[in-house]
Amino acid sequence: MEAVRSQFPLLKREIAGRPLVYFDNAATSPKPQPVIDAVIDYMARYSANIHRGKHTLSEEASDAYENSRSKVARFFNADRAEIAFVRGATEAIHLVAGGLKLRPDENVVGTILEHHSNILPWSSRCEFRAAPLGPDGLPDLEQAERLIDAKTRLLTVTHTSNVTGAVVPVRAWVDLARAHGSLILIDAAQAASHSDIDAQALGADFLVVSGHKLFAPTGIGVLIGRREALEELQPTPLGGGAVSLVRGDFSFEPRDLPWRLEAGTPHIAGAIGMGAAVDFLTEIGMGPIEQRNAELSRLLYERIGTLEGLTPLGSSAGVARAPILSLVEPTGTLTPDYLSRLLSDSYGVMTRGGHHCAHPYHEQAGVNGSLRLSLHFYNTEEEVEHTARALEQLLAMVVPRGP
Repeated sequence: MEAVRSQFPLLKREIAGRPLVYFDNAATSPKPQPVIDAVIDYMARYSANIHRGKHTLSEEASDAYENSRSKVARFFNADRAEIAFVRGATEAIHLVAGGLKLRPDENVVGTILEHHSNILPWSSRCEFRAAPLGPDGLPDLEQAERLIDAKTRLLTVTHTSNVTGAVVPVRAWVDLARAHGSLILIDAAQAASHSDIDAQALGADFLVVSGHKLFAPTGIGVLIGRREALEELQPTPLGGGAVSLVRGDFSFEPRDLPWRLEAGTPHIAGAIGMGAAVDFLTEIGMGPIEQRNAELSRLLYERIGTLEGLTPLGSSAGVARAPILSLVEPTGTLTPDYLSRLLSDSYGVMTRGGHHCAHPYHEQAGVNGSLRLSLHFYNTEEEVEHTARALEQLLAMVVPRGP
């Protein structure tokens, strides 16, 4: 653990005179030194545009960019042609929504558990139908099936909730989509660094990933798709790099996959950094990472999820969870934002207060936001204990529990 933690320069900081505790991984993960080095190396030694230049630096940059695509493809067990670099999961979903040319009279079936970025790209183009959650806190598959009709173009579901950490049995959703002849998109933004995802075994038409939650830089992600499904998309936007020819009448020939989906100059440094990030995770091993995160999830719920004076969201027993815990102080004396600020300024613990881009979920739960603690494999038992004691002290000072 010390060897792993030593690779994160961020963890060397102190806040409020205390060692930094970073429990905001669901928002963005810290960057390990190999990722930082890869980005700096590109910017310092061969910072040039890709694919269209024939000079040495351009060819070096092109090779590094495409090498990262190969690394990401191996990491998710996908073909290189099925990996399109994008700015993040949000842009990937918009590429699919725009590329399918959805009509207002059509619909997409999702769930109330979704991140805004897996709601708004659909609801801005057609009807979005949200399946409710069952008693276990997971999307109700039977209720979802009742929402499907002849106008349903696509099903979509998060792999892992960014609010509750619940891991959704997404293979059942893929099977449901197949049974109804519908396409399906899996939002793996939260899952990609926690779970060993095999795109071919999963069989979804589209899988979206954000690099910044995968220990890669911000502003980079991937759209992974079955070749047939990707070819069905009409490329949007269009521009340099996405076409092989523009004629005098302004008609054009799109490039082959995946480049037709990568219009304009991409985030080259980000893509190279993402390649370094999957190398970093591969070296550690997704198996050990999954095991470590399962241990942290159990500890998080047992030590902090049971604190008197705080109510956890979506904590049904028996549901597989990433180490993500969202809490509410029921009296409203300590709002989520206030708790997060106190933990940061007085205890050096970085958490997230608010709705976590999941207003519909919080509205259904009847709460106005929550305090989210999101851990990853490099976090420690000591950090969990430190945070638990901090919360106990804050609750005791602000919300008296009796004589």
